[in-house]
Formats: sequence, structure tokens, C-alpha cells
Amino acid sequence: MDGLFLEITDIVIEALEVLLNHILYLRDVYPTQIFKKRRIYNTPVYISIYPPLNSYLYNVLKSARELLKNNELRCLEAKLYKEDSANYEVYRFMIANPIAFNKEKQDEFLIDFEEQIRASLYLMAERLKLLPKLPNDARFKVLLQTTQAAFVKFSQNPHHQNFPWICSNCVDRPTSKQEEISLLPLTSIKSLNISLMADIVR
Repeated sequence: MDGLFLEITDIVIEALEVLLNHILYLRDVYPTQIFKKRRIYNTPVYISIYPPLNSYLYNVLKSARELLKNNELRCLEAKLYKEDSANYEVYRFMIANPIAFNKEKQDEFLIDFEEQIRASLYLMAERLKLLPKLPNDARFKVLLQTTQAAFVKFSQNPHHQNFPWICSNCVDRPTSKQEEISLLPLTSIKSLNISLMADIVR
């Protein structure tokens, strides 16, 4: 079972990597020249070839994998924001417990999973292209939501000392009454207990 669980964990992390790249490309957070077209899940997607961004995503997803492996990852948030930390858009990847996935009974060859990812990529492209262009000052960061105990244990792990995480006190910051929020449900992927939702904050 451990081997199967680790395999599913890697599949989930790979899907998150593709979806993060897809959002960054579609929303023009970085110049289009830093993305190269590749075929993944039997569909064309654009993946970053920019070393600083790739290094950041690698370390983020390495950390996410460690938390997911221990069933301690609750949510991964990709935030597009401006310098004073006000959010333009927030994309939430809600993670269910992948231990519940039984490869022998559920989509053994991941055909349904890949079809859902493929459909999600197309659906996101259609919906995100309707959004207004982001300002030129838009920045990007990732937050991982976990338990306090997991954060303490994780921050003391020597394998992650070269990419330290800090505890954010603004993840669930109350919204002011003057702030207008619209919710754009992008898609959901349920084959491996992943569901994706996006909050578009205006």
C-alpha cells in the first residue's frame, strides 16, 4: 500500500505542477516567451523554461509532496497579488486524502483521471481568457495550508532548510465590507480526490 500511495502522491503533484503552469501562462503573469509547449495528458500545455520560476515551483511542490505523503496537506493556494499583498486572484486546490484511492477498483490505468485533467485544462482556458488582463505589477506566490503541528515538524526537517517556509497570518484574513468578491468555479477533478476551485477577488 505504501508504494501505491507514494505513486498516487507523485501523480497528484505532477497534476498540480501542470495546473499551476497553465494558470501562469493563461493569466500572463510572466512573458509568454518563458513557456514552451509540451504534450502532457495527451493535450498541449505550456510549461515554464525559466530557471528561477522552475526552482521556486520545484521547491514548493517538493514541500507539498512531503505534506501530502503524510496526509497533512489541506490546500494549495496560488495567489496573484500586488506588492502590498492585496490579492488580484486566488486559485485554491483543495486536496482530499489520496489514501482513499484504490487503484484496483478505481480507474486502474488513470484513463478517467487524465480525461478529467484534459477537460479541466480546456475549461480553464475558456473561462480564464474571459477575465480582464492583470495589471503589470501582478506577482505570484504559493501558500500551503496544513496543521500547526505539521508546520512545526516540517519547519524543523533538515531536508527543507534551504527553502524555508513561514507561517502566514493572512491566509484567512477577513474581507472588508468594501471589498467585492466574485467566485468563479473553474473545474473539479475527483478521480484522485482532488478538487479545484478558484476565488477571483476584485
